[in-house]
Amino acid sequence: MLILAVETSSPVCGVSLCTPEGEKDKEVLIHPRVHAEKLAVICQKLLLRHTLKVSQLDGIAVSAGPGSFTGLRIGMSFVKGLAYAHQVPVAAVNTLFAFRAATRTSGRVEDETVWVIHSHRDFIYTLGDHEDNIHYMKMREMADFYPRCRHIVTNQALEGFDAWSQDVQPIMPAWIGTAVFENPSVSLTTQYDQLRIYYGSRYEPVQWKSD
Repeated sequence: MLILAVETSSPVCGVSLCTPEGEKDKEVLIHPRVHAEKLAVICQKLLLRHTLKVSQLDGIAVSAGPGSFTGLRIGMSFVKGLAYAHQVPVAAVNTLFAFRAATRTSGRVEDETVWVIHSHRDFIYTLGDHEDNIHYMKMREMADFYPRCRHIVTNQALEGFDAWSQDVQPIMPAWIGTAVFENPSVSLTTQYDQLRIYYGSRYEPVQWKSD
């Protein structure tokens, strides 16, 4: 089984070819605001290097948030367009759960760890080691919400967190692909209109209605 995984929820703009045995190859750029310009380019480069057509893929996994509002929309729109033309099934993967799953076994995670993804300005998304729900809060609220936490795993360095040790790890596209093979709740579908982006409970897009 061969999956194309796409990550655009963060400063990482990346694609990866993933199998149940692991990552086969990748193209990754770590730079903000290049996703719209570079995503199609690096995807084509990766597929051409392996003489692969989109129709030969068994599925596409896309990072569905939480994360950058603009980046998530770029990634989801690109993947839907790519998949629809070839009727390739797609999986929308929760970014923060995939982030936690990938870094839990890194050997660097300590007790009372919280995983953090930066949203915008001073807002963050958080997920504790044994939590099933993602929280959306201001950075200054974290100490009260997680009074026993002294270690965070974050996708980018955060200011004002001197009381915590920070393990900074950019979110890799392979982690999104791995979720398809290892997370039973992640499923591939060709019902593309059912795929949703997770923006966060206080950051939902406006739902426009026609008169």
